[in-house]
Amino acid sequence: MSDPWRSRLARIARRGARLPLLTLHILLGILIAAALGPGQRRRYVSTCPLAWWSRGLCRILGVRLRSGGTPHAGAALFVANHVSWLDIFCIAAVCPTHFLAKREVADWPLFGWLCRRAGTAFIRRGGDHGAGEATEQLVWRLRQGERVLVFPEGTSTTGETVRRFYPRLFQAAILARCPVQAVALRYPRAGSVHPVVPFVGDDELLPHLWRLLGEPGLVAELQFGLVHTPPHPSRDALAQRTQTEIGDWLPGCDRASTKQRHTTG
Repeated sequence: MSDPWRSRLARIARRGARLPLLTLHILLGILIAAALGPGQRRRYVSTCPLAWWSRGLCRILGVRLRSGGTPHAGAALFVANHVSWLDIFCIAAVCPTHFLAKREVADWPLFGWLCRRAGTAFIRRGGDHGAGEATEQLVWRLRQGERVLVFPEGTSTTGETVRRFYPRLFQAAILARCPVQAVALRYPRAGSVHPVVPFVGDDELLPHLWRLLGEPGLVAELQFGLVHTPPHPSRDALAQRTQTEIGDWLPGCDRASTKQRHTTG
C-alpha cells in the first residue's frame, strides 16, 4: 500500500475515533452552558467550566499543550497573537480567562453559543464605535477583578509573524489600572508552523474542524511574557512592547526552549 493511501486511511481512522468523543463533549458542554444560564444576565461568569471543557477538547483533538512563564494570577489584560479559533481553547486550558472576540464568532454553530454562555465579550470590527464599546466592556470586567484576553492584531494570521497591535484595546488597562501580559502562541511542526492549524482568509469553522480531526498529534506552545504593571506610559507603548515580546519569540519554531515547560494533554 502506498504512503498516500496509508495517510488517508489513518486520517479516516482518527476521525472515526474522535468524532463520537467530540460529539459527546459538545453535548456535555451544551448541558453545562444551559445550566449556567445566559452569560449576558450574570454579573460574574466563572472561567472554570470553560477551562475544564477546553482541556477536554484539546485531548480529543490530540493537542499537547506546552507552556512557559507564569500567568498573572489576578485581574489582568492578556494579549496574544492570533492563529486560529483553536487559540481560545488552548489558552483557556492553560490560563482560565474571559475573551474578547469578533462579533462573527457569536453566530458560529454551537461554538458561538457556548462562547456567549461562557461570558465572552464581542466586538464589532471597523470604526471607533465598536472599539469604544469593547473598551467599556473590558474596563468593567477588569475592575470586577476578572482576567480578559484580547487579540490586538484584529485578525488571524499563519502564525509565522505577528502583525501590528492596534493600541485602542490597551486603553482599557490604563483606565482600569490593571497589569498587562503578553502570550505568544505557536503550533510548530518540522521546523515551521503546522499548515493545517491556521484559520485564515475564507476558511469556515466546520470544514476546518474536520481537517483538524484527521490530523495526528498537534503541539500548541504558549509563552507568557513580562507582567507590565500600572501606571502605564501609554496605550501605544503597551501595544509596541507586547507586540515586540511576542514577535521575538515566534521565529524558529523548531528551537528548543531553554525555559522550563509544563506539558498537559
